[in-house]
Amino acid sequence: MKTKSLFSKRQQRSLIQWPTERQVEEVSARLPRMVKVGVRWEADGDYFASGDLAYQIQEIIPGTSDPSPRSPASSKGRKTG
Repeated sequence: MKTKSLFSKRQQRSLIQWPTERQVEEVSARLPRMVKVGVRWEADGDYFASGDLAYQIQEIIPGTSDPSPRSPASSKGRKTG
């Protein structure tokens, strides 16, 4: 009796689900439009929605600048330098 694996082939290679190159490109193309929408919301007086969107976008930006580990615990066993 043959049993099915609990994981897809991609998951067997890595438990981390990385976005595809296309997904990254699509998000990159959407970000400028999202900023324009947020500015429009702010101009219309919707400070809650515009502020929330601005915060979310600001959270994305630092993550794209430096791929180094975020905490000392995550760098155990890795060479730095």
